[in-house]
Amino acid sequence: MRESDAAAVETLVDETGVFNREEVAVAKSLVLETLARANGEYHFLFADGAHGIDGYVCFGPIAGTDRRYELYWIAVSPRGSRRGLGRRLLKACEDAVREAGGTHIFAETSTLETYAPAHALYLAAGYALQANVPDYHADGDGMLIFSKRL
Repeated sequence: MRESDAAAVETLVDETGVFNREEVAVAKSLVLETLARANGEYHFLFADGAHGIDGYVCFGPIAGTDRRYELYWIAVSPRGSRRGLGRRLLKACEDAVREAGGTHIFAETSTLETYAPAHALYLAAGYALQANVPDYHADGDGMLIFSKRL
């Protein structure tokens, strides 16, 4: 990873039109934190395109668990969507987790309609919906938890 990836991730996440300002800031901060600490808590895979990053995934082991990983972020630029990039990034994440000895991946996401493509992506990739927590993020914005045994 490079220092410039923080701004690229911020731009990409913002361009999706899905995430709010606070979420965009969190996505950027994870890159900066990883660069500063180099502790291996967060892992990133990037899909470079002609105009910068077309997509990325951020994942890492869940502390205190036995070989469980969380998919923290997956985002694809509007210029990279509808070409299977999200599916390929998810597969690359699964392969990396498997290679690291992980046996499960968990992904939390919003229940808002703007997240419907993410829900469809997870279900198509063999993830099971494990929980639906109403009003988790805000009133009317719950949390869905998906998981997959690798």
